[in-house]
Amino acid sequence: MQTDDNQTTPDAPLLDVSGISYRYGSLNALTNATFTVEPRQLVSLVGRNGAGKSTLLKCIAGWTQVTQGEVRIHGYAIQKNERYVREHLILVPDTPQFYDELTAWEHLQFVAQAHGWRGWETDAEDLLHRYGLLSNKDAFPFTFSRGMRYKLALCMALLVEPEILLLDEPLGPLDPVSADELWIELNRHRSDGMAILFSSHQLPQEAQPDRYLIMEQGEIIADGTPDSLRADFSLDGRHSLDDLLRSAIEARKAEADHV
Repeated sequence: MQTDDNQTTPDAPLLDVSGISYRYGSLNALTNATFTVEPRQLVSLVGRNGAGKSTLLKCIAGWTQVTQGEVRIHGYAIQKNERYVREHLILVPDTPQFYDELTAWEHLQFVAQAHGWRGWETDAEDLLHRYGLLSNKDAFPFTFSRGMRYKLALCMALLVEPEILLLDEPLGPLDPVSADELWIELNRHRSDGMAILFSSHQLPQEAQPDRYLIMEQGEIIADGTPDSLRADFSLDGRHSLDDLLRSAIEARKAEADHV
């Protein structure tokens, strides 16, 4: 249910993406993306390089202005309620940016102050400890490895406890052990009510997404649970995510060839 700009309704989805498109010059980078995400859902956004995954996440976060359609959080249109969005949704990009003059701890302080949080220090120390960064809290992020920088960005995002966490290729910067630890931590946040939408080509066993959104050439070509999508493409539990992605793309190509 849609609302006006200043009201929300109890039955509105947590995240409602409705027909959003993004055109860059002559390129349709995103076409009519439509789906919803509810609390505690872990949704995996998969697709080949250039499929539009990063563009979709940036449009949802309001980093990129959509050409058409709208994104709503609890019924609030993000384009007209930017402050509300910042309080409820955070995107961690695949290559986070930091201030050269601030330490890791000062970055967390900056985020806490920007959101008006008091007594943030205990939570910040706990996050740094759980992500293995506490001993580096007084170091500058430009001295960190790529994986450490991504972990710091995660700590900054989780410090403000967003209802919706968007992660762009979170596994890319992380070693296998850190990737497993990441999903253990994220599943803990998920059990507390957080919704997580992430893009990735790799899925550790701990991830266990509720749904896949499969993208190809800027379009969502499949949306469903792992079991329902395997059934749609006549696959079983032995088939990998790559097999599922390949089957979805082949089915879409066959459909286009018959048009």
